[in-house]
Amino acid sequence: MVTCRVTTLKSWIVASCLVGLFCRGPVRGDGGDDWNYDTSSHQGPNYWYVSYPSCGANRQSPINIDTPSAWYDPKLTALDMSDYDVTADVKMTLINRHGHTAEVFYKGKSLYLRGGGLPGDYELDQLHFHWGPRQKNGSEHKLNWSHYPMELHIVHHKKEIESVDKAASKPQGLSVYAVLFKLSEEDNLKLNKMLNYFDGIIESDKETEIPTFSLKEFLPATADKLFYRYDGSLTSPPCYESVIWTIAADFVPVSEKQLNRFRELHDLEDGPLLDTHRPIQKLNGRIVRTTIRSKYILSAAACCVHLRLMSLLCLVFYVFTIQY
Repeated sequence: MVTCRVTTLKSWIVASCLVGLFCRGPVRGDGGDDWNYDTSSHQGPNYWYVSYPSCGANRQSPINIDTPSAWYDPKLTALDMSDYDVTADVKMTLINRHGHTAEVFYKGKSLYLRGGGLPGDYELDQLHFHWGPRQKNGSEHKLNWSHYPMELHIVHHKKEIESVDKAASKPQGLSVYAVLFKLSEEDNLKLNKMLNYFDGIIESDKETEIPTFSLKEFLPATADKLFYRYDGSLTSPPCYESVIWTIAADFVPVSEKQLNRFRELHDLEDGPLLDTHRPIQKLNGRIVRTTIRSKYILSAAACCVHLRLMSLLCLVFYVFTIQY
């Protein structure tokens, strides 16, 4: 989520004139009310590109991940998520980010995501959620054309870049780790460590400090090893194409009761916050890579070998038909 911050009347006027062109701000939250998730609205996803041109570009997110078509990539090593366990000298603030999402903002000691084929270390900034009014409609990404009731995004910026604000518009400036939730009859007790404080953020822009917990508690056990990877964008305005996406292959449980806690939050107009996800975007020739090796997934190297063999067979067949 992205916001444009201004501190003086003069800067506010300039920012208003240039919105959608040069506006930059923290990815940890959207600070404007000039867009929403209503697909029937002129401020909805189908019209974001009018004020935010990047939203109409060719490498947008979210996408559908067709798992059989994903390319196995041996260069995608295990992620180093050890910092996710750190709680000492780390503070968490739970926020209803401008009526668009529930967010946990990190302060204090810097925590990093490393490895996994990432081009460097990425510093943790915040995590937020996307959900919908129904259990089969809420996640932003799809797996094999199936939606899931909720999706978690863990947002990081490249260590070499001063801040998440500046990283948002830089190539590969951001790394977002996404987790899809699957409906469960039982509560996910680990999720309650955050949900227990939702009464303090019902209204838009409300926030409250919460006890720090290990982020690994929100992840599947295979989070560091089994995942999909592709290059894309922020899923809300200004939709900068600066994100290295990592999507967990396994799911985390959530109950209907817990989903309803998210749905009780209010949007900017003080109504229930029910739809917080962008529609699926076209892949436009991008390759989705994976750490998962299976009989249905060929690596890039294997594809080249198969193509060469096919070419050789075609050549032999051609020579044979010419001679005989």
